[in-house]
Amino acid sequence: CKKPPTQDSSDEAKKWEATEEWMQGVKKKLPLQTLQCLIEYLNPQLEVLCVEKEVTDQQEVLRFLKATTLVGILPVPHPIVIRTYQASPYTAMWFTSYMWGVIFTRSQRM
Repeated sequence: CKKPPTQDSSDEAKKWEATEEWMQGVKKKLPLQTLQCLIEYLNPQLEVLCVEKEVTDQQEVLRFLKATTLVGILPVPHPIVIRTYQASPYTAMWFTSYMWGVIFTRSQRM
């Protein structure tokens, strides 16, 4: 039976650890506004449900969440942007490759 290899101190020094500075940078890039809005809206309601009605069952909380509407609470999503096709050498090359691939695979079925 082989023993697992032990890590020496040089491997320990190379091990990456999250720093506060790194975490702040990551937080700035994450789109957390929607989740924060959701938590701020639902947290007081869930606390009332759990404390006043003495709910401890997870299924009861899930039933409450399913019955709760978030219309008007969450931010309005961005409109879908429709872009027209603009030909370029790259899209023409992709389309040509795709069409030849389709022709080849269909010819294999015959």
